[in-house]
Amino acid sequence: MAQKPVVSIDDITRVDFQFRRPGCDKAVIHEDGAVQSAVFRVAPGSGVPRHLHSKVYDIFVGIKGVLQIRYEGQHGNGIFELRPGSFCAMPPGVKHEVYNPSTGEEAYFFIVHAPHEGYDFVPVDFRHLLPALEDSN
Repeated sequence: MAQKPVVSIDDITRVDFQFRRPGCDKAVIHEDGAVQSAVFRVAPGSGVPRHLHSKVYDIFVGIKGVLQIRYEGQHGNGIFELRPGSFCAMPPGVKHEVYNPSTGEEAYFFIVHAPHEGYDFVPVDFRHLLPALEDSN
């Protein structure tokens, strides 16, 4: 994937990625075998669909707005509110999705996928939790 400079969050341009939802844009800042870093812009009511990674950690940092990171794993289920300046790490094997519950405000987050070599995105269903985001893929 080509790397594009991002000067500010207002300069994010849409980069196609598999399992993309309308209203969810990704700008890759850096990518190599060790790590991929990117910024996501998520429209109200949109998000990244339910999935897991076999070997990859997702490290989320909130930039603007409030996002819900809904997760289900071996050690528990829940919802983490990602706010500006907050962060969470999603270990391999934990089912998760990102959702913007706002009715009027875009939200932004920075993400690191590590290691990036062997990255996979495995769509999954949750057994528990909240109503599903409407799949639009």
